Amino acid sequence: MGPGFGYIGGCGIGGGFGMMFFGLIIIGLIIYFIVKGQNNHHQYVQKSVPNSEALEIAKIRLAKGEITTEEYENIRKNLL
Repeated sequence: MGPGFGYIGGCGIGGGFGMMFFGLIIIGLIIYFIVKGQNNHHQYVQKSVPNSEALEIAKIRLAKGEITTEEYENIRKNLL
């Protein structure tokens, strides 16, 4: 072979460093999706808590006579 053509069976572009870089990208993506999945779970739990607290407040207001049964049912339907 002439100059500039390399040798047969070469490592190609990047060689071992390219494979290591590609592996790190794959590992990084796996970690990213695991963390993202956990954050979505926590957001779901946080969104459901205020509704239950609001329903408890509505029950207390109904017991005190601050709202009517119709108003309570309307609040309950909106929250659930």
